[in-house]
Amino acid sequence: MRQASDFVMYALKKNNINLAYEVAITLMNNRALKIEADSIIAHFGNNGVVAQKFISAGILTGKLHTVFHGYEISEYESISFWKQEYVRLSEKSNLLPISNFWKNRLEKWGAKSTSITVHRMGVDIHKFDFKDRPLSKQIQIVSVARATEKKGLEYAIKAMSHLDDTFHLSLIGGGALEDKLIQMSKELGVSHRITFHGPKTPQFVKETLDNSDIFLLPSVIDSMGDMEGVPVALMEAMASGLLVVSTFHSGIPELIDDGINGFLVPEKDPESIAKAITKITTLESLTNIRTEARIKVEKEFNSRTLAKELYEIV
Repeated sequence: MRQASDFVMYALKKNNINLAYEVAITLMNNRALKIEADSIIAHFGNNGVVAQKFISAGILTGKLHTVFHGYEISEYESISFWKQEYVRLSEKSNLLPISNFWKNRLEKWGAKSTSITVHRMGVDIHKFDFKDRPLSKQIQIVSVARATEKKGLEYAIKAMSHLDDTFHLSLIGGGALEDKLIQMSKELGVSHRITFHGPKTPQFVKETLDNSDIFLLPSVIDSMGDMEGVPVALMEAMASGLLVVSTFHSGIPELIDDGINGFLVPEKDPESIAKAITKITTLESLTNIRTEARIKVEKEFNSRTLAKELYEIV
């Protein structure tokens, strides 16, 4: 049974719904697979589509709630394969997009509005100590992100070429583009002001955040259409009292109110990134911005509160 179930999951990952469905039906007929529940929560739209098919076939029982995060509703290939399936899913399942941005997209495609409820991802606010501190003599900028296209790290590096030696950037996280980014920093003559840490432990990340001034995440739509949801890394930084700079991208403006609890710039615009960072250093007081950021996370992105809301939904 375990091997057959694993094969079903493999087929799903390969977007082969029909194969996964046929294997699952065979398992059900042999009484090797049947799951009963009051509620079923499927993360990512494609998993929700398949879960609903299993419910229709009697393999699963329970009310289905599907959480939409990011790539499955933005990546061009995923959209072409799953878009109409999501619309049909809304007739039978609750859809829980993590942002109004995704809610609007689902509705634009024709999904049933009454089946859609925005349910955000969040952080445990109690794990992050809020600190209101003066800026460092050399401004410490940090990005914690995988070195992939949609994280926009190349624009963080390019922004450093518009800033002087009083700014330093730390990049934490490995990825396919790391070597390319290192080479770019050398070509731009800013490698002496950028530290590439690669993947690090949570403790290292926490210590680096505690000693940083600005958290930078210049997210972009990548060449495959992939987009962020609402990055948890930004929530964590805001809860900790870091000043955040990000982009007008996907659901990020639902977290960051430009000029109030952080700063937003257009995508792929290193000069605007540099201007936003420079602006931070000219402000007389940063306490209000830090405080507003913490309050926003506490009120709207608090995982404990969101867990209670999810319980009420399901």
